[in-house]
Amino acid sequence: METSEKQLADEEIIKLGRKQLKLTHLNKIFWKQEGITKGELIHYYREMAAWIVPYLKDKPISMRRQPNGTADPGFFQKDVDTTHLPSWIKTQPLYSESNDKNINYIIGDDEAALLYMVNLGCIEINPWLSSYKTPENPDFVVIDLDPLDVPFTQMVETALKTKEIFHRMNLDAFIKTSGSKGLHIYCYLGAKYNYDLVRRFAEYTANLIHDELTETTSVERNPAKRRNRIYIDFLQNSRGQTVACPYSVRPKPGATVSAPLHWHEVNNNLKLSDYTIYNMRERVEKIEDPWKNLKKGKGDLKKALELLTKQ
Repeated sequence: METSEKQLADEEIIKLGRKQLKLTHLNKIFWKQEGITKGELIHYYREMAAWIVPYLKDKPISMRRQPNGTADPGFFQKDVDTTHLPSWIKTQPLYSESNDKNINYIIGDDEAALLYMVNLGCIEINPWLSSYKTPENPDFVVIDLDPLDVPFTQMVETALKTKEIFHRMNLDAFIKTSGSKGLHIYCYLGAKYNYDLVRRFAEYTANLIHDELTETTSVERNPAKRRNRIYIDFLQNSRGQTVACPYSVRPKPGATVSAPLHWHEVNNNLKLSDYTIYNMRERVEKIEDPWKNLKKGKGDLKKALELLTKQ
């Protein structure tokens, strides 16, 4: 990633259509060991906005802000004070059961909204699985494979088994790196079902995977009880839970990115550390979009379960 002369300034005002945004503290080091600055992070998101924004459109965003970079644990912010936002930032009040009140969420809308959040110190971008228009019905069911002290070959085996089980149910599965240690597998539902049904389907699927890979996987939430296992996490399929969006940077060594993959890339040569802010733009320009057909058809979960019972 090249740093332009403009980015040597610590502040910059940019125009995005009719919207104007002041970027600040551009020279602040966000990754100490690598020497990556906040300005370079923003530069990445500007370059990748066309690929990222479609996954944010109409989605409430839970912001994890790390204004001092990756060494800073930061804080989560969901509720925003609309009086302190630019007029062009879209927000939506959504009821929170745990808080017993409406929370004003920033809604993913466009490149300007994305860069506004990154300028606040959001290294990673975490949208809901549902849009603000249908907050009770997720667009996707997600299986999150989270390893704990296992060889990566077992991760590959589990991902391919997940794909196989989805295939048995006549459901399309799309995979990406988490940008951290794991893999995320998505199936598009198009807000057809509510969270309760989707979560129960994800739990059922997680148990199917575990039944076929009992020695290497677990559906046990407590890490102490699943050492040397891959946790098949289905609990992300709940209202208000978030998953790092495709092409999101993660606050991890090397500035790794949550990268959509072709299934043929899911093999024993796969290294999650190979996908970073330095090579993602080149990758998306060179290869066909692995998630091009993500929304081609809506998964039918009821038919999927019927298919399984007939096998």
